Amino acid sequence: MSDRIAIAVLTGGYSGEAHISRESAALVMHHIDSERFEATLIHVDTDGWWVEKDGGKAPMDISELKGGATPFAGAFIMIHGTPGEDGKLQLELDALGIPHTTGNSESVARTFHKGHTNAFLKDRGIQVAVFDTIEPGQAWNAASLVSKLGLPCFVKPNEAGSSLGVNRVEHERDLDAAIAYAMRFGEGGVLVESMLEGREFSVGIIPDEQGKPEALPVTEIRTSRLFFDYEAKYSGEAEEITPADLNTKDRMHLQEQAIDVYTSMGCRGLARVDMMLVPGQRCSIIEVNAVPGLSEFSIIPRQAEAFGLSNQELISRIIDHTILAD
Repeated sequence: MSDRIAIAVLTGGYSGEAHISRESAALVMHHIDSERFEATLIHVDTDGWWVEKDGGKAPMDISELKGGATPFAGAFIMIHGTPGEDGKLQLELDALGIPHTTGNSESVARTFHKGHTNAFLKDRGIQVAVFDTIEPGQAWNAASLVSKLGLPCFVKPNEAGSSLGVNRVEHERDLDAAIAYAMRFGEGGVLVESMLEGREFSVGIIPDEQGKPEALPVTEIRTSRLFFDYEAKYSGEAEEITPADLNTKDRMHLQEQAIDVYTSMGCRGLARVDMMLVPGQRCSIIEVNAVPGLSEFSIIPRQAEAFGLSNQELISRIIDHTILAD
């Protein structure tokens, strides 16, 4: 009988990010320490939960993670978007007492909603852009928004990742269309925020060897496009420089701010904080990712490599200080 620890790697999801989730899960499956762990890839799709078996789909139920023939020690969540990044999956897992690799449902749901994230961080004195939120069904006035936020401004769905549905608005006449378009992505409404002028950075946070939050090397994101949109992220139209060319003061500021955000928002395991460093100001938080990409094209594996961690070591550290720490 194998003495390896059974780990369920959850992938898929119900959003436009499902294919990215599968790429992230593929990296986990490929690099997980097979001497310590016995990983099973489990798909979570709109038509149910299933595993690949004999060239087909064998359906399963979430309860089988704990009460099946081979109980799993826990779930490695690699689902971007709903239900893995909006807290719905965590709510079910926590109710069944199944350990997993992220924060709890409330924490994850908060990070997924951009407007709630901004409000939460602002209340704690952490800098964000000037913003306003528009709930589904709520009326808005383009002139009032421009008066408050200025132009250009950004319009983003509150509950969508990978820059899906995001637009930079240059003229007031285009704002209504941008908001209506963003409303089509998810049910969480829309965030409209002022544009920040500066350099864009991303910092991954992982548990250190004692399980405390530790910042990975900083990545600078540059693109020839108007902003770091979906095409820039996934079509090679962006330059991601790791480690970023920064002086010690700015590097430490970004890393310390990322850890502060991670801790304040109740993140756990792996997370990523995206920031804008505006000259002469503190950095402003752009987004918090509770289930960041982990594919071969993602930022985190490159940061881990620059930090001296292999993908296998990164995955083991996440499991050790989340699933096996419970």
